[in-house]
Amino acid sequence: MPEHFNYIFMKFINFIFILILMTLPIIAVRYDVLTLHNNIPEQSLTEWTEEIFLAITAGSFLFIGFTDTKHHHGLILISAFFFCMLIRELDSFFDNAVFHGFWVYPAIITALYYSTQQRENTLNTLYLFVKDKNFPILCIGLAIIFVFSRLFGMDVFWHQVMGSDFQRIVKNIAEETTELLGYTIIIYAAVNYIFSFNNKKSII
Repeated sequence: MPEHFNYIFMKFINFIFILILMTLPIIAVRYDVLTLHNNIPEQSLTEWTEEIFLAITAGSFLFIGFTDTKHHHGLILISAFFFCMLIRELDSFFDNAVFHGFWVYPAIITALYYSTQQRENTLNTLYLFVKDKNFPILCIGLAIIFVFSRLFGMDVFWHQVMGSDFQRIVKNIAEETTELLGYTIIIYAAVNYIFSFNNKKSII
């Protein structure tokens, strides 16, 4: 009976943590719009939060890869995928520092290098990765970023909604809030992968 109570209590604490985590996108966007009075440009709290979340996500899988040598290469490949996303988010930095569109080259090199390393080991790791209970959560976050936020933030949609009263800031708020929500879900899944893979190691 005490075990059941402890389990329920920990799940409730986890739920409270998720509720708090879900407020972060709203806090970041509100600070940009209401305090800084900006249009959520590339250099904004919202964008910086997205980049920090991506860095932590990539770092989480990198950490698992270096602590779990059995699945090292597969986890490094997964980490490389999120590092590529981070490079894409930093496109304005690379555009200014090097030239427009430069982000593509380090992203491709990173992806190609790690995708050719120990394929059988990588395939086994990817099997464990997609089989994990956190994978659907990660997929939901990616779907929000790649599909929902893009469709929800389309110019044509907001022009149709607001007509002659169209204001880009409204469109930006909708798109950036949902995009940051996706990154928030992803970082939650990534951190939980650390505990999940550690449990697998202890079982093995």
